[in-house]
This record gives sequence, C-alpha cells and structure tokens, in this order.
Amino acid sequence: MSDHVVMVRERAKVFLAGPPLVRMATGEEADDESLGGAEMHARTSGLADHMAADELDALRIGRSIVARLNWRKAGPEPAAEVLPPRYDPQELAGIVPTDLKTPFDPREVLARIVDDSDFDEFKPLYGSSLVTGWARVHGYPVGVLANARGVLFSQEAQKATQFIQLANQADIPLLFLQNTTGYMVGREFEQGGIIKHGAMMINAVSNSRVPHLTVVMGASYGAGNYGMCGRAYGPRFLFSWPGAKSAVMGPAQLAGVISIVSRQAAEARGEVYDEAADALMRSAVEQQIESESLALAMSGRLYDDGVIDPRDTRTVLGLALSAVHSAPVRGATGYGVFRT
Repeated sequence: MSDHVVMVRERAKVFLAGPPLVRMATGEEADDESLGGAEMHARTSGLADHMAADELDALRIGRSIVARLNWRKAGPEPAAEVLPPRYDPQELAGIVPTDLKTPFDPREVLARIVDDSDFDEFKPLYGSSLVTGWARVHGYPVGVLANARGVLFSQEAQKATQFIQLANQADIPLLFLQNTTGYMVGREFEQGGIIKHGAMMINAVSNSRVPHLTVVMGASYGAGNYGMCGRAYGPRFLFSWPGAKSAVMGPAQLAGVISIVSRQAAEARGEVYDEAADALMRSAVEQQIESESLALAMSGRLYDDGVIDPRDTRTVLGLALSAVHSAPVRGATGYGVFRT
C-alpha cells in the first residue's frame, strides 16, 4: 500500500507465509530468498520498486524519491535570512547541571538555540519561575515557555495562559522547555487559587491549536508535566535530554508519601508501625522510581520521540518545525470559560 517500495538485498523479506508455514500448508519446500527476498520481489513479483545494496543505499534511494515528490508545504515559509546563535551550541553540554535540584537559567539555553540568540521576553518581571517570549529557530517563529526555577506558582500559570492565547492569535507554534517539579502545593497556595490557575494553564495548553514542540531538559514531575505539554497533551514532537527525569513525583517524595499513609493506616488500626519494614519499603520505592524515571527508560516506553544530545537541539527543532509547517499553522479561534 506504499507509493514507493525500497528493499535491501539479502536483508528484506516479504511473504504472506514463511517457509515453515508454506511447507505445512502445501508441502512445498522454499527458502526465504526465493519465497520473499528483495531480489525476487525486484525481478519477478514486481513488489519492490527499488533494490538497495545496503541500508545506506536504501537511504540514498529514499532521498531521491522524496526529492521528486513535488511536495509543497502548506504552512508559512521560514524567514529568508537565518542567523546562527551568537553563542556556541557546544556549550549546552555544560549548562544544565547533572543534579536536577540545582537551578539554571533557561535563557542561557535559548541563547544557544534560537536564531541570532534573539529572544524577546514576555512579562519578564511577572511569574519569574517561568520564562516566556518570542524567537525564531531556523527562520521559523516560535513562542517559548521555559521553566526557570522548577516550581509553577499562580503567577506563572496565569502568565503562561495569556502567552499561549497570544501565540494562538498570531498562529505561532509553541516550544516548551521542561524543567519542572510541578505546581506549588500547601495551604497558602491552595487558598491563593493554585488549582484554578493551574487549570487555566492546562486548559490553554489542551485547547491550543498551534503546533507544540516539547523538550525535557531536566525534571518533568507531576501536573507540571501536563501544564508544560507532556506526552498526554499531544505535542507534535517531544524530545528528552540524556539527564532528564519524568515521574508522578520525585523518588524520595513518593516513598515518603507511601510511608506517611502506611503509618497513619497502622495507627488507625491500633498497630505498632514496623520501622524496619518502612525503611526497606522506602529504599525499594526510591530505587524503582529513580530507575523508571530516567530518560532512556521513559523513551523506551515511547514517552518521547527520542533522547537527543543537547548540542543537537537547534538542529532537531529545525527539522521538527519544518515538518509541522507541512500543514497549515492556525491557532484556536476561541477558548472556553477561564476561572480567574
């Protein structure tokens, strides 16, 4: 059902039934190559349009096919002049610390990703834990939301909501750079409306219609993963850096929550809590969550579209933006009711 079929000699095989099933069904003896090998399909059945000598040759043929598809992008074209960043992208390898608890300035990342290191920040003095603003990547305009200090407060959520709406009005794709531990919790913040403000941000993300691209630079925990357009919120592309981690919450926090709940349950039953068993449980939970939250583990579960070298981020985003501009880029024409 493909328009073009490329098969690699002595590697590719296509058949309705393999040699063992053919033998059992019909009694016929046949080997893989004569039954469904690349050479047979290229010379005899006509299934293969091209036969490649190896995988690299197949890629060469594929590029030649694509070059003659006469494809035209439906989205707006990038700027005619594209200036590289003024700061060396190779420095990205040393900007984000290996300890995710150590804060870093995402502006330093943007200075090594966006065209001419030109970033026009939106509301820089308000909700400073979230950096928002406008830039271009390989000539394509983007609206950027990047976590600066991990936690999202009410101001950050309201700022993000307004910015996402502005991007939709201007038909500009959104780039989310994640390093978040989630929305702030506690009595003061609940009374200040963190639920409704966080919901406003998630409402804006889920109803946004411009293309979304997400890069997990560091932490991606809890509802912060939702608000910063994690996998469940349908970004067109989502990539992770090698040191990134993603989970419902941090390993120590999750183990602590289980411990508190178990302790309260034991006290309610009038039982003496087993401290030794608690210590073993906490250690086991922390080790499990730590291993399952690593970038390679998450990527293996298809939570992203690949783990990339931070120094390749600009190139990867340029390819992704080129892909999303194959279709029209249009923002949402209206949102539902926001609880302010």
